[in-house]
Amino acid sequence: MSFNTLARVSARRMALAATRSRVIPQIMRKSTTFVPMTRTFTTSTIKFNQQRQAVSEILKSELKLETEAAADPAEIETPALFKDFLDKYGFEIEATPGKNDAHIFKKTEDGETVSVFFDVAQVANLPYDDAMAEDVANEKNIEEEDFDSIADNFANVNVVVSKDADGTSVAFDLLMNLQEGSFYVDSVTPFASKDAALNESAEAELSRELAYHGPPFSNLDEELQETIEIYLSSRGINEELSSFISAYSEFKENNEYIQWLENMKKFFD
Repeated sequence: MSFNTLARVSARRMALAATRSRVIPQIMRKSTTFVPMTRTFTTSTIKFNQQRQAVSEILKSELKLETEAAADPAEIETPALFKDFLDKYGFEIEATPGKNDAHIFKKTEDGETVSVFFDVAQVANLPYDDAMAEDVANEKNIEEEDFDSIADNFANVNVVVSKDADGTSVAFDLLMNLQEGSFYVDSVTPFASKDAALNESAEAELSRELAYHGPPFSNLDEELQETIEIYLSSRGINEELSSFISAYSEFKENNEYIQWLENMKKFFD
């Protein structure tokens, strides 16, 4: 598989707040005596239990639909349909119940650990613009104002390769296009230790954000770009991984939704 290079696309958006002006009329009073306004409250009894029961019934209905939609109830527990990909490339899935984050990893014959991280909610809910994707693929008709639309068509995938011998690591920030099954390298960042690359503490994350991530990948020497792309492909970062990420994200996101419904139902029962 050949990777595609792409300059960094900012997914940040400016939220526009609408400001409403209010005109307060001047009220002329003939009397200087202050008369307090009286607030009228409804006298009807609010049936809290009935309201809660209404939510509970809807949750039960939705939960029934979701669980019946599964062809095989066992599939909710075991991702058997991913076995072929996992066996072929030697990846294992790290269970992350209750989280959007997904993590797969493997050991290589070269003494490396390859970790792949992605957000299942982002992937499962990824919008797709056919016309925009075609323009990106052909590298044409891309204007600055289209950057946000382009970013909406990609999912973030982070790959960290660590040497088992000394822990030195390199993190590859990728943008994945599901329609093409392709990855765009955004940045490549070396770390002195595996902990520096993977530690989930707030301090470690801030340190990674402040680290120098190198120039935009597309600005690197073309031969260096190609060799890095080939290196990633040899570690299983290819179209089949893209297909797996798409399918697994749908699977995990749906399971998380079912569990969310269960937790909601417990509260409203």
